[in-house]
Amino acid sequence: MIKYFHKLAEEEFKEIVKEGMTWGKCAEEYPQPKWCNYPGAVQGAMGCWSLMDFRIKGRGSCKCCEHYIPATPTNRGRIHRGLTNYDRVL
Repeated sequence: MIKYFHKLAEEEFKEIVKEGMTWGKCAEEYPQPKWCNYPGAVQGAMGCWSLMDFRIKGRGSCKCCEHYIPATPTNRGRIHRGLTNYDRVL
């Protein structure tokens, strides 16, 4: 089962950093939330700063963002993943 980045505890993230995981691998294993259309949101300094700073706790945290995808029957959370900063180490 996929664990989305916003569900990671800060301690879990610190362990990932110690392991030397790249941002690209992190984005694959812990993708951005389905309601987020920010290109490459899980890309460190080039990604969503709120997500990277562990301020996103759920859909309500993003409703004012221009990249927020509302929950509708026709739009069930398409994800756009950019490749910016993709292979940098965390």
